[in-house]
Amino acid sequence: MTAMGDHMPGTHGEEDDRTPGLAPGDELTLTIEDLAYGGRGVARVARRVIFVEGALPGERLRARVVRTRPAYAEAAVLEILTASPDRVTPPCEHYGVCGGCDLQHLGPEAQARARRGQVMALLARIAGIPRAPVSETVRGVEPWGYRFRMDFDWTADGPRHAPALGLHRRGRPEEIVPIRRCHLMSDGGNAIVAFLSAEAAARRLAPWEPERRSGLLRRAAIQEARATREALVTLETGRGDPPALPALARELARRFPRVVGVVRREFDKAGRLVQESILLGRDHLFEEVGGDRFKIPAGAFFQPNVHLCEALRSGTVEALAPQKAESILELYCGVGFLTLAVARRAERVEAVEGSAEAVRAARENAARAGASGVRFINREISAALPDLLRERRWDAILLDPPRAGLPRGVASAIAASGTRRLVYVSCDPAILARDLKILLHGGAFALEEVRPYELFPQTRHVECVARLTAS
Repeated sequence: MTAMGDHMPGTHGEEDDRTPGLAPGDELTLTIEDLAYGGRGVARVARRVIFVEGALPGERLRARVVRTRPAYAEAAVLEILTASPDRVTPPCEHYGVCGGCDLQHLGPEAQARARRGQVMALLARIAGIPRAPVSETVRGVEPWGYRFRMDFDWTADGPRHAPALGLHRRGRPEEIVPIRRCHLMSDGGNAIVAFLSAEAAARRLAPWEPERRSGLLRRAAIQEARATREALVTLETGRGDPPALPALARELARRFPRVVGVVRREFDKAGRLVQESILLGRDHLFEEVGGDRFKIPAGAFFQPNVHLCEALRSGTVEALAPQKAESILELYCGVGFLTLAVARRAERVEAVEGSAEAVRAARENAARAGASGVRFINREISAALPDLLRERRWDAILLDPPRAGLPRGVASAIAASGTRRLVYVSCDPAILARDLKILLHGGAFALEEVRPYELFPQTRHVECVARLTAS
């Protein structure tokens, strides 16, 4: 499809080599060619790229320019003249206001196609890999209610400034939108959110106000295990010892027997964590995946999609293909989610993680599973890696870093390590592309496959598993 910029009275109309640049307020008729990473539709007017919020490929629409940059412009939809057959009605009342979802207006099959195309485009543009070997997106059985953990911020709602839990406003993340129901979490999780908001108001607990640097309630996290049905609530607060907090925790557990613990994390006015305590029960829950039982502390990371995490784990191990006589190095192992499955097929696994809390849980999880030949190391990856690479030439390396990806020195050291196989699990394809550019530099590795996983339906995010082999 070709983008169109039909001339409209009182506007610049279609930009070409002879016309001035677009300006905010200009109205255009556009045809959307593509979907950019982040969920915006892409049109082109002569040499100018136009990003249109909420537009889908194949749609013809009227739009108003809201912002211009040297290389592109941004526009808002005024009227959809021809809608995409993939357009659906978002079920969420907060869609378009809350910044948590970008793609509820796009059908699930089209979302999966778009993710694959976006991964290919990012690998071409950032990593310089045209026609990258990207497979079809692995989809889950359920595109709603999939979140293992949701984090909400407190805000003052309505004329009475009652405390309420919400999410960041689209385009203005400093503002919090009170949320009545989030479709990405379960009905039980939404009931807990509603209870916390109502109880905080009834007990006159004040939300944190950044401008005044006052108030008690900062954030609340709800973790929900699918297999065990356990739930864990973490309350982030300011300092102090209000008796209403333990009372709230007791009432929460009484109303919701699934809640096995309520954890409190206290922050000072500068936002520094100063103390953690248990208001009720325990500071962890248990989840079961593929026959393994995982202890997951309140502050530890676990895969976000309860419906697809088993497929992600089995797909990652399949890509790594560990053999009985091999030694595997795993970096960013967390609570051992991937480690236990790898250990069953390899002779030796050395798993490194910077979080002491996660490593303690990982050791318990490995012992419970009877995993032998596993050593967990609690060190920052950058500090631990040089010694580990000098120790031996590893048969394979497994990476599952946080969203920020690999520190540059880590990527360069792995590229020069001489390992035969490398599997990289990433939750940001742009960061994956950046790191692959370093890992592939010099020809030490060849990229065999990138497999997208739809761990984050309705949002811009894409999980990928990349397999590299020595070239």
